[in-house]
Parts: sequence; C-alpha cells; structure tokens
Amino acid sequence: NTKKKSIMADGGNGNVNAEGTGADVLAGEYPNYTDDEASFSSFIDEHEILTSKRDTTGNPSTEYLLEPGTSHYRVNCYQPLLQRIKDRRYYDDKESGNRRAFIVEIPLDELVAWDGVRGTQMANRAIQNTTRYLSLFAKVVDGKLESMEASVNDEEGNGNNVAAPRDSFDVLLEHRLAQQAQRQALQQLQNNGNAGGQGEGGLRNDAAMQGQDVTVEFPPILMRRYELKILPFGRKGKFDPFTHQVINNGRNTLTLGDDGSGVFGGGKASTKSLDGVSLRHIRSQSMGRLVTLKGMIVRASDVKPCCTVATYSCTACGCEIYQVVQNKREFLPQRICPSQRCKESSGTQDSLHFQTRGSKFEKFQELKIQELPSQVPMGHVPRSMTVHCRGDMTRKCTPGDVVTIDGIFLPQRVAESGYRALKAGLISTTYLEAQHIDVHKKSYDDSIADSLSNEEKEILDNEIMEIATGEDPVGRLSSSIAPEIYGHEDIKRALLLQLVGGCTRKLPDGMRIRGDINIILMGDPGVAKSQILKHVASIAPRGVYTTG
Repeated sequence: NTKKKSIMADGGNGNVNAEGTGADVLAGEYPNYTDDEASFSSFIDEHEILTSKRDTTGNPSTEYLLEPGTSHYRVNCYQPLLQRIKDRRYYDDKESGNRRAFIVEIPLDELVAWDGVRGTQMANRAIQNTTRYLSLFAKVVDGKLESMEASVNDEEGNGNNVAAPRDSFDVLLEHRLAQQAQRQALQQLQNNGNAGGQGEGGLRNDAAMQGQDVTVEFPPILMRRYELKILPFGRKGKFDPFTHQVINNGRNTLTLGDDGSGVFGGGKASTKSLDGVSLRHIRSQSMGRLVTLKGMIVRASDVKPCCTVATYSCTACGCEIYQVVQNKREFLPQRICPSQRCKESSGTQDSLHFQTRGSKFEKFQELKIQELPSQVPMGHVPRSMTVHCRGDMTRKCTPGDVVTIDGIFLPQRVAESGYRALKAGLISTTYLEAQHIDVHKKSYDDSIADSLSNEEKEILDNEIMEIATGEDPVGRLSSSIAPEIYGHEDIKRALLLQLVGGCTRKLPDGMRIRGDINIILMGDPGVAKSQILKHVASIAPRGVYTTG
C-alpha cells in the first residue's frame, strides 16, 4: 500500500507540495524546514565570533570577553546587530553621507563553525534551495526582532532608555490599528453586542481576505528594515559584525580574514570556487542554487524603485488590502475588494485604489554580465546573462568592470500576462539574483583605501611627493612599466601618458578637443608588443586585454 507523492516546484522558490506521511520527511526524503528553522534560531542565539575591535557605536550592554592569550574579543555574532536594528540606529555611509540600510549576512562558513553536523547539513541545503532558505532565515530573524525590546539611550549619555525613532510605517500602523478599533466598535453597536467583525476585513482579521497573494495582515516584508544575504562557502561577510572578524585558520594561529579565505570546520573552499566559473558552466542542474560566476559587466541600467508590497484602500468598506509582489517584474493590480461586505453589496466594483505612501519599494538595477575573452573557446560567441540587483547591491559596478557575483540562478517568465505571455507559452528566460558582488579592478583610491592602514597611506603619500618633486618624474614612472623588458623608453613613456590621460580643451570657437589618447604599436614579431600591453592592462583599473 504505497502513498502517492507529488512534487511541484514553485518558480525556483523551492516550495515543495508533498502528499505523504510525516515519516517521509523524517526519513530525509524531503527537507524538514521546521527543524532547520529551530536550528537556525539556535545559531542566531549561540554563535560567537572573534573580533579585533570593540564596537563603540553599538549597544553598551554588549559583552566582549577577552580571548585568553590574545588581544581579541569573543562576542555574540548576531545579537548586537539585531538589537541595533530594533533600536533603529542606522549606520552612516561615508561615501554618500546618507544612512545605510541594515545588512544581515549569513556566511555558510559560520554555520559550519557553529555546528559541524547540523550547520553543515543546513548549509548544503541552503545552497541547493537558496530562495526557500532566504525566506526561512528571514522568518527567524523577524521573530527574534519581535521578541526584543528597544534600548536606545538618550543623547546626554545618562543611560536612560528612550523610545526608538519612528518612521512612516510606524505611523501608518498606528493609524490602521486605530481605524480598525473604531470599525469593530461600530460593528458591535450595530449588531447589539454580537461578535463583531464577521465578514469584515480588518488589520488583524484576514479570514475573509485570503485570496491570490492578497491579505489584510501586515506582510512581514512590509515592516522589514534589513536585507538578508546568504554567502557561499569561503566568502567572508563585509558588514558588521564581520568587519573586524578574526578567523581561526585551524593551525592554532589567528589571522585577520580580509580575503575571505579562512578555514572553518576543518575544510576550506577552493580558490576556483571563490573566483567563480564561466557562464557556460551554469547548467540546468544549477537552477535554484547559489552559484558563483565571473565575467565582465557590459550593460547597467539606471537604479529605479521596484514595488515589493502593493497597498490598496477600499472606498466602500474602508479596508486596506496588501498584495506581495516580491521578485516580480510586473503584476496585475487588484480591482475588487474581497471582503464579505463588498461581496454582498452591489455596485462596489473597482473600489480598490492604490496607495503609494503605504506601499513598499526597493532599489532595483539590472546588469548584463558577459564571459571574459579568456573564458570563450576558440570560434565561439561570448555568452551573457541578466543579473538583478536589489537594495544595497545596486550601484556596485559599472560597464567594463570585471566582477565575481554570488547569486541565485532562477527562471523567469517572458511576461506575466498579455500577448507576450501568450506568444511565449512555456518558454522562460533565466537570470541571476545577486547576493554578493566583488569588483576585481577598482579605482586607485578604492584599492588604496581597502588595502592600506593610515600609517601606510601616509608613507605612500610621502613617496608620491618625493617622485613628483624629484628629477624627471615621468622617466621614473615609465621605467616601472614592465621593468623586465629592456629598452623601449619612448614607448613606455607614451603608454604612461595614455594611462594618465590628457586634458579636455574647449577652444574659443566652441570646438572641443578630447583628452583621450589612442596608441597603435607596430613592429617585428618578438619585440614584446603584447607583453607590454598585457602589463598596462593589468595596471589600468578598467583595462581589458583582447586579441584578434
């Protein structure tokens, strides 16, 4: 007597609809998401890391325990960050001067470091079904934030707790709760004390409102003030609390893990997996998985707002409807209120009106990544793929940059509705939902800021001034271009001037003379033309060496 089972993949989200007994899940045939949710909750509460610096801007009640024999501190990994999110103490972005959104990074290496058995199994399942585990991890984090209490100290430093700063969603929630209480009181009076709200939609009564992605309950994503990212094995987090993390490399020594190549749980990720693979190695078996690929950005769109939760208000019954449209390029707006009161009454068609202020939008940017010339086989055409960047992942790179992107490989319908959807039929396109972007070639200022300390920057400035004020600075700099190649002083000087660039001039008659320099090298075979160009391409922040 066998049980029939059916599995239905939900557009890459990894949702599984199974008809069978609970023994099938316990036997390991299907992932037990309840156990993984409990394990991740324990991971958030228990996991600790080593840090080389105390966070003076965080919660003063955070405990920093000095590690014996070192100058490093052991601190809980996620609790201080979650408390900061609860208190609404945003980080200041030094580049733009604005406040930065909260980023909750989940490096899979940290799961393995927390528990070698449960953490490894959950990390492997998260790689295979990343979208499902993103929602599972976010659900746990939402529950942790809901159970916390705000502890914001006053500006005078007296240690007195004050209320956390409110935003527009807090004000809207208070107004909605007040309106709901008034409607319920009025309904009770009309029903002479009977149970009110039957058939009525309210903020906390969604029994009559369940429909096609429509609910009157506040969606968790609407009140979410953070972005959650899953990082693959070997990838270290960039944001707090991993900014000053110290990595134990397994040899009883502690090193600062700025390169993300630390050893956790007795194993480490290979260099090839960290650098990324070519686009032609991403096949159908990678669908829904967390993959890492390397390529060149050939196109980047403007950053535009993308709706994630659409809010409607009904002019007939006063209810508010929420439609979650996350990870969709287009959606069909709701027109008819699904409440029981509007269903019973006639003439209430098209009573829903879109509320822009009550909806939630996020930054969205679309990139086009293409294979590097070195990754394309002889005689083949370079392949390309669309990359969707949301929130903090936007404005990370520009066309011409060589990047390594960690993302979720997902399918996408050509169109949700209309003639295009009818013509496309069952055909879908693929895209990459970016989780982490690493730009290989940065500008000179960014490279210096990332790799040098303040003392080293001061020494470098002194050396630059010494060369600039010395004799023949152009000759000294040109001699450092391909120093292993003898001679070609004039060619090296020309290439140095090309790297620096000229000055754009505008003549009195309005003619504009551009400052870009173009150079063509002609000579006999074997005189190091290609070698010099390869060296210049490695020096230039956005230089790419091509042949043919």
